[in-house]
Amino acid sequence: MDREKAKQLASEFAREYEQLVNAVSWGVDKRQLLSIIAQYAAAGRSFSAKEFLQLSDHLKANSGWFSGLKGSFNYSVTALLITGFDDPYKGFEDMQKSYQLLVETGFRKTIFTYITAITLIATVEAGEERKKVAVQAKEVYEKMKKHHYFLTSHDDYPLSVLLAQQEQSELIEKIEFYYTELSKGPFRKGNDLQLLSHILAQSANHDRERIVERAIRWFEALRSSGLKVKGLHYPLIGLLVLVDSPERLIGEIFVLTEVFNQEKLFKWYKDMGLLIAGQIIVRQKTTSDTAASTSLAVSIEALLQAQQAAMTAAISAGAAAAVSSGE
Repeated sequence: MDREKAKQLASEFAREYEQLVNAVSWGVDKRQLLSIIAQYAAAGRSFSAKEFLQLSDHLKANSGWFSGLKGSFNYSVTALLITGFDDPYKGFEDMQKSYQLLVETGFRKTIFTYITAITLIATVEAGEERKKVAVQAKEVYEKMKKHHYFLTSHDDYPLSVLLAQQEQSELIEKIEFYYTELSKGPFRKGNDLQLLSHILAQSANHDRERIVERAIRWFEALRSSGLKVKGLHYPLIGLLVLVDSPERLIGEIFVLTEVFNQEKLFKWYKDMGLLIAGQIIVRQKTTSDTAASTSLAVSIEALLQAQQAAMTAAISAGAAAAVSSGE
């Protein structure tokens, strides 16, 4: 991506962000709104305030009094449905059914369970297979919790659905390997590193040492480019590891991040500049790379959605900007 194209993308991003700000309540956290427009940008979709508000109102009107969709998290789910489904209204109906299935399977009623429901319907065909994956996801989640009790929480729900579709025989051992090896440096132990290890477990590459080495190279490449890497960027590094090497993509990410951070709306949220630029590059790489398998493309799409929505869920729940430390 050349600098001129990056500037056009950043200018369009800023315009659509202002449209969203004018369309919703002023009380919504700006980081959540940035993430919502990032969903549109990554999906290559233009934001329409009319379409967005109509679906948002539909979600509120068809949700229970105590539903998480009555609050500001509604906006994140609205964006996920618009950017992820040809018919977002049908997507909402399917999401509600899958949400109920997950609750019946043992998942708690949380805003993260809505994201998990979207992940489930995006990656598994309806019917008995979906029910089977939901049951397996709950088992995977309980195994996560057994190994990292204080790190595992509801924000791990969406990844448990993707992990449930992997070969189970060595899954937890593989996740533990990535967590342990990467925690030796330069990554810090905590919830963000656990999310990174979950994402790396999606790789079809069975050479674990090579995957660890590529993750470290990505960390160092970002830092060497003058980009500040924090815990919230760890999951992004996992996505980058899955799609390509730092030697091939670091230039594009640096240019787009730099251009984003020159926009006034990123003045106080420069960490978001790298996160959003990286997500856009990952999406473009996945959709343009004819060598990428269909299954990988679906997994990357689901991982992008889960990462974006989980982050905004944490923001709207007032839960998380700080990185968990220790175990």
